[in-house]
Amino acid sequence: MNWKLRAGIPLKDLVARRFILDLARLLGFVLFGALGFMLIEKWNFLDSLYMTVITLTTVGYGETHPLDAAGKIYTIILILSGAGVVLYVISDMVEIFLRLNLGARHMKNKIAKLTGHYVVCGYGRTGQEVIKHFKENKVDFVVIEQEPARVKLCTDEGLMVVEGDATVDETLIAAQIEGARGIVCALPDDSANTFIALSAKGLNEGVKIVCRAANPGSEAKMRRAGADMVISPYTICGKRMAAAVTHPLVTEFLDFVMHTPDHDLRIEQMSLFKSSPLIRLTLKDANIKQTSGAMILAVSQNGKLISNPSPELVFQEGDALIALGTEQQLSKLVGLAGARS
Repeated sequence: MNWKLRAGIPLKDLVARRFILDLARLLGFVLFGALGFMLIEKWNFLDSLYMTVITLTTVGYGETHPLDAAGKIYTIILILSGAGVVLYVISDMVEIFLRLNLGARHMKNKIAKLTGHYVVCGYGRTGQEVIKHFKENKVDFVVIEQEPARVKLCTDEGLMVVEGDATVDETLIAAQIEGARGIVCALPDDSANTFIALSAKGLNEGVKIVCRAANPGSEAKMRRAGADMVISPYTICGKRMAAAVTHPLVTEFLDFVMHTPDHDLRIEQMSLFKSSPLIRLTLKDANIKQTSGAMILAVSQNGKLISNPSPELVFQEGDALIALGTEQQLSKLVGLAGARS
């Protein structure tokens, strides 16, 4: 059986087509066999169909349908060729069944091995934009979705997905929340997002939680539930529209840098680990611009975000750097930031 995927055709669609094709082969061969009996033995369609079915299923038959010499020869040919067709169709259908079940098991095993990944709750418009960004940046993630139609869309796209209610602890555990780096609560219901944040924090105290809030009044509740950041689409949209009118070039530049993967210039975030040679050096002495070519825009130190940091700022282990540069320059800076020991 050829399982090679064709461009733009999901695996389940290929499986469905193969299954229908197998049924068509079997039905076509049965009709072909019945037609042979009608022509050779001059039987009616029902008797011919009956004889074909009991012949192919090896049930056998008695004297109620006696055969002449030509009929016997045709029956021998029908049995030999029919056995091959029936065995092929049966084995093909068994393989389809195994393929689908093994595919689900394979996905479950892949999810079980995830660590340091991100969990996206909801495959709506917001969730899809988050996933698009993760895919462009080659970030490991798993989707939690309750609606079967959307689960199918995720599966067809080759995404790792857990079907279930994200507000239930068992569903979060199935998505390996205990080993996750962050979770995005992108459901349209503020109450559900708040409850997910509360559950996720209880299962993994160190997980970073970002919540979508349709109602600005929900922000305080989400933060109390454990959300590190709350984003209101309407607030963000309003600010961006205002900035686009008052500072169009700034908005265009930021969009170009943040949302154009093909562009050389990028803004990235990275942490300083214990092995970094930058630790205990001042920004001036570190010579980051000369060494890597990247520009430090901000530093998060002791929970405080310092924009346009002073040249006298001293780097510490655990600091988060926000830098601007090309992919090559940022890669050099990642090297200077050290590796996790």
